[in-house]
Amino acid sequence: MKGSTIAAVLFAVIAAGFALLAPVSDPDIFWHLASGDWMLDHAQLLDRDVFSFTRTGVAYHTGEWLGEIFLALTFRAGDWLALELLRAACVGIGTFFAARATLRIQPHVGWAALPILGSILVARTVWGDRPQLFTVALFPIVFDLLLGARISQSPRRLALLPPIFLLWANLHAAFAAGLVLVAIFVIESGLSRVRATRIPLLVALVVSVLVTFANPAGAGAIAAGFGYASSSGAYVVEEGPLDVLSGAGIVLAAILLGSFTIALVLGLEGITTRLGAPLLWVGLIVPFGFLGFAIQRHAILACVVLAPFVAAGLPAAIGRPVRTAPLVPRSASAVILACCVLVLGIAAVTVAPRSPNLAAYPEGALAALAARPGHLLNEYDWGGFLVRNAPEHPVFVDGRGATLFLPDVLADFDKAVGLGPGYRGVLDRWHIDLVLLRPGRPLAVALREDGWAVLGETARWVLLARR
Repeated sequence: MKGSTIAAVLFAVIAAGFALLAPVSDPDIFWHLASGDWMLDHAQLLDRDVFSFTRTGVAYHTGEWLGEIFLALTFRAGDWLALELLRAACVGIGTFFAARATLRIQPHVGWAALPILGSILVARTVWGDRPQLFTVALFPIVFDLLLGARISQSPRRLALLPPIFLLWANLHAAFAAGLVLVAIFVIESGLSRVRATRIPLLVALVVSVLVTFANPAGAGAIAAGFGYASSSGAYVVEEGPLDVLSGAGIVLAAILLGSFTIALVLGLEGITTRLGAPLLWVGLIVPFGFLGFAIQRHAILACVVLAPFVAAGLPAAIGRPVRTAPLVPRSASAVILACCVLVLGIAAVTVAPRSPNLAAYPEGALAALAARPGHLLNEYDWGGFLVRNAPEHPVFVDGRGATLFLPDVLADFDKAVGLGPGYRGVLDRWHIDLVLLRPGRPLAVALREDGWAVLGETARWVLLARR
C-alpha cells in the first residue's frame, strides 16, 4: 500500500477522534430529529410546517429530507452516542479523501501535513450534528474522484459521480457546490483540450445534474442549493462572512494568501511543471477561496481545494525536489489500519459523551411550560430544542430561519424582543401568552415591569406569562 494512503488514514483517524470527543450541542439537531421522526412515524415526506404556530401548514422544503431521516434512524439505533459516531464517520471519511487528494499532488507527508491539519482545524467549525455532515464527507470524495481522473486521465471513476449526486441531492443542499466543482473540471478539460477526460467529464456533469432532479423539489433543488450559499447571516452566524480574526479565519487566510504567493512565484510555467493543469488551479482557487470567506460554513470547501496547491506549490517555490510516495509492506499496512480501528473503538467506548450538552438551552423551563398552555414567543436558537422537547407548545420561530420565517415572522421577532415600535401589537397579533427569552432581552425586562408573571428563571433564561 502507498505510504500516502496510510498517511491519509492517519489524518482521518486524528480528525474522527476529535469529532468523537464533543457532545451533541448543535441547536439545529433537535428540529432535524423531530422532522425525521415525523416522516418515519407518518410514512410520508414532511413538506409543510407542523412545528410552529406562526407558519402552520405553510409549504416548504429543506432539501435535506433524507439526511433528516438518516439522523432520526441513527438516533433510534443508538441514542446520542450513535449520532456522535455518525459525526466521526463523516468527518473521518471526508478527511481521508481530502488528505488523499492533497497527497496525490504532494506525496511527501511532511509538506502535505501542514495544509491538511490546517483544513482539519477549519473544518471543526462545521462539525455540527445536522445534514451538513454529509457534505463534509461527500465534497472531498467528489474532489478526489475528479482530481484522480484528471491526473491519470482515466475516466472510468467518473461513473461514480451520478449516484453520488443522486444521494447528495436528497441529503443536503450543498450538493450544488459539488456540481460547480465538476463544472470547473469540465471547463478546464475543454480549454486544455484533454481528450481522454473532456467528453466523459461533460457526460458526468450532465447526468449528475439530471439525477439531482430526483428529489421532492425536482429541478428547483438546484436553485435552492445555490440559495444555500447566499444567506445574509443575520440570524445564523455561519451564514455570514468568515471572521478573519478567528482561528478558522486566520488559517484559511494563510492558506489563501499562500496560494496567491505561490502562484506569483511559480508563474504559469512553474505551476505546469510542478502541479500541472494551471487553468484548473486558477479555476479552483478563485471561486472557492471567495466562497470560503463570503460564507463561513463553506470555509472547509475552500480548504479542501486549496490544500493540494499549497502542499505541492510551497516546496516548488523554494526549489525543493519532487518526492514520490514510499510503499508500505502489506503486513505493516494491515497492522496500522487495525491499530487505527482499535484506537477509535476504545475512544467510542471510553471517552465519547453519552448525552448532549444542554447548557445553552432552557431545560429547566420545560416542566413549567408543560403546565401552562398558550402561544409561546421563544428565542430563535432555542426553537429547535423546544420543537423536540416541548411539542405541546408550537414555536414562534426556530432554526429553519430564512427557509420558512422570512420576512414577516422574523421581522416581528426582532421588533418584539428589541422593543421596536409596535412591539405590543406583535404580541397581540400573534396572541402571545408566554415568553421564553434570555433575561437581558429588552422585551423580558419590559414585560416584568408590565406585570407579567415569572414562571421560572435562571441566569440564562426567564419564562414569563401574561396575567
